[in-house]
Amino acid sequence: MSQQTAVCPLPAHQAGLYREPGMHAHYVEYRLNPSADVAAIKQALAQALVPVSEGYVAVAFGADCWERLQPNWRPDDLVSFTGVQGEFSMPASQADILFWVHGEDRGDVMAAVLHIEQAMNDVARVVLDISGFKNKASRDLTGFVDGTANPKEAQRIAAAQIAAGRPGAGGSYVFSQQWQHNLVAFSELPVRQQEQVIGRTKRDNIELEGDAMPPDSHVSRTDVKVDGVAMKIYRRSTPYYCSEQDKGLYFLCFASELRRIQIQLERMVGCSGDGLSDRLMHYSTAVSGSYWFMPAAGDLLQLLKDVDAGL
Repeated sequence: MSQQTAVCPLPAHQAGLYREPGMHAHYVEYRLNPSADVAAIKQALAQALVPVSEGYVAVAFGADCWERLQPNWRPDDLVSFTGVQGEFSMPASQADILFWVHGEDRGDVMAAVLHIEQAMNDVARVVLDISGFKNKASRDLTGFVDGTANPKEAQRIAAAQIAAGRPGAGGSYVFSQQWQHNLVAFSELPVRQQEQVIGRTKRDNIELEGDAMPPDSHVSRTDVKVDGVAMKIYRRSTPYYCSEQDKGLYFLCFASELRRIQIQLERMVGCSGDGLSDRLMHYSTAVSGSYWFMPAAGDLLQLLKDVDAGL
């Protein structure tokens, strides 16, 4: 009688990771005060995570911050983002802590954001603060549907969460990036040319095929396989509008391994060795960029286990 190999269950992710659509979202990136001690930081985090509304609150950490708060272990791939340079460039703005708040009611989301800001005020300063939104068709400000290629069901777990048996299992590598769109320049293109930039039809959201799909379209540059393995990631981006001069997309993605993100970024800027870059970057500019680790729910509780904040 053969002996069955025990399967290690995947630890639970932080609440809300897959809860779509999330019509309203808010992103707050923090840099820790140099004088803040670890106990005070953990106390502030625990207080910030106390539920105050029906919105979802997730927290992720930069590499330096994670090592400061949890020096005993770290995920294998976790590093700070240092930027990517090719024909185009993606700058680094690596911060320490990211709060991602989302839900279906803007009032719930903003109640949670205000609570977070009050809790974190003494230990960190805000370096990025953006409200995002979705429309019913999940269209970006360019008019194209965003997130169509997201994996579904079990495939999204394999794409978004670190595999069982690895340090940080059940958690995710995260990449955040603020993109400012030049909508004036993009809207001046005929729709057919816009579709060639994106790689999908604008009205019906159908992926271009064969000779109709340019090799430098956004879809072509980000849909890639390495040794037969699709470099799938799970996106939870939202458009944002701060002003006439500052509008675009807050790109947020989750991955089971960091290379899935890095490979796509290199292909976009044109430093992957094939002489191509992403045509979309003529019309949208990256102005920030950070890598994060979003621990599984159990690892987050373990990190804050000695803090009494009503969690």
